Amino acid sequence: MPEYGSKDYWDNRYSRVDAPFDWMTSYHHLASTLEPLLPDKDKRILIVGCGDAPFSADLFHVGGYGNQVNADYSEVVIDKQRQLWPEIDWRVMDCLDMNQIEDNSFDVVIDKSLIDTIMCYQNGFDTTMRLYSELHRVLKPGGRLITISLHTEKEVLTFGCSNPQCSFIASSCSVSSERDPRVYHALCVFDKTSGLDVIAKSDLSADHPIKFINSVSRQKSPQPENFLSSGCEADDESIGYYFGFGSEDDLLLAFGKALEDTLDVA
Repeated sequence: MPEYGSKDYWDNRYSRVDAPFDWMTSYHHLASTLEPLLPDKDKRILIVGCGDAPFSADLFHVGGYGNQVNADYSEVVIDKQRQLWPEIDWRVMDCLDMNQIEDNSFDVVIDKSLIDTIMCYQNGFDTTMRLYSELHRVLKPGGRLITISLHTEKEVLTFGCSNPQCSFIASSCSVSSERDPRVYHALCVFDKTSGLDVIAKSDLSADHPIKFINSVSRQKSPQPENFLSSGCEADDESIGYYFGFGSEDDLLLAFGKALEDTLDVA
């Protein structure tokens, strides 16, 4: 098995391979699901573990999301991307420790399969928890983290749900693989609640569960242990979780939302 958790592996791979490669799926395949989640194209976006995937350039040129930063810890691939797309911001950066980025800097963070690589590290679970803590840190209050992963929705949600360093509202779905429609990938959306007042958190929670476009998820994922869920779905394709509440007001807000959903169902 390739050593996906090794920086040397990626440097060697990018040194040998000239053709770019999109893991799992391309921007074109995801666009109809992704763009409704990112209605403001002027928002500042961080793409972590960008590699040499055409996804970033397509997001920039085709999608029109021009305010983006792309990060990868491989100097080899960042040098290549800078030569190919000098108009785009490419940075050598370890996404587990982005010390060059201040807290609350980005409106959106996109992770397309970096989580899958981090899970291949020794102590992969703990390291992925560190990753999510760092992604949470650089997000602005109310900011949005979008993760596309080979792992299940439940597995991905765990890194935000059970992470004491994170405070998110999340929804998830599955999207079909571009290469094999019988294969599904998890797409999870985490909205950062820390730093928001109670009214702003309430407004943010009203967006969940998200009604995803072109989702193929049909089965509700089990609720992460020890966290609150509304207990209902907007449709068969959307799953909403509410977690990371640290105050009495936050808990009351969560219970109120759950009560409203219960009444709506009744």
